[in-house]
Parts: sequence; structure tokens; C-alpha cells
Amino acid sequence: MRKIKELDKVYNQCVIEGNLQEPEEIDTEKAKSLLDTVEQDLDTLKDIIPIMDKKKNYSLIWSNQYEIIRQLVQGILLLEKIRSGNHQCLYAYICTKHEEWEIDWKTIETMRMLRNGVHYEGRPVSAEIWKEFKLEFQVYIQTFEKILKQKLRD
Repeated sequence: MRKIKELDKVYNQCVIEGNLQEPEEIDTEKAKSLLDTVEQDLDTLKDIIPIMDKKKNYSLIWSNQYEIIRQLVQGILLLEKIRSGNHQCLYAYICTKHEEWEIDWKTIETMRMLRNGVHYEGRPVSAEIWKEFKLEFQVYIQTFEKILKQKLRD
């Protein structure tokens, strides 16, 4: 896996390259739709993850969990009038602008890089790596789901 770049350098590069845009208006409907999709996916995954775990398909578990985090973060940022051209900039934005959420840059960037390894390079996720990150996925999903629901209520 490649070396993780420093957060401030990534964030600044995202700004310079125009990968963080401010849409005309807040897209509440899309944020709600993303939350609905995530809730349905989480409900389905409760039944499916034990099967994937038994078959040792950690790459599929990883990809599914990662996608849920990405959709939640995208929904949150839609409500903050921020759109990004890529996942890395989404995460650089939240880690820079929302330190109070205590999202660890190295953790979320590792999640993204390993997901890209699965999707673009065919690199599998090992049982050891999955076990190392399983709790972080659960915590981040719960954290982002709570934040998105709160922002939709406000």
C-alpha cells in the first residue's frame, strides 16, 4: 500500500484543484435518499456479513462497509453545501473542518486506499486487516449516521 499523505497537504491540494465545490443550494432530498439507502443496506448487511465472514470474503465486506461510510459523509456534506470530485477530498474536508468528530485521517485514508486496492487492482483484504479495522468501521458508520440524522433534523 502507498504511503499516506499528510492531511493538510491533501486538503490544500483538493482546494487548489477545485475538488471541493459549493453547489447553489443544499440538497436535502439527496441527503435523505442517501440515508435511506444506507439504512436499507445496513439492514441487509446484518444478514449477509456472517455469510461473507464464513466464506472469508473480507474484500466484499470491506467494500460494502466503505461504501456506507462514503454515502453518509456525502450526505452530511451535501447539507453543508460541499460537493467533492473524489472520496479523498470528502474525507480531507471532514477531518480538516470537523476535528470535533474525532475522525482519524490515517484510519479513514487507509480504509479508502484498501478499498481502491480491491476495486482497481484486485488486491484482497486479509482476515487480519479486516479484524483490525472492523471496530473502526462500526464506530465510523454509527458516528456518521448519527451526524447525518441530526443535520437532517436541524
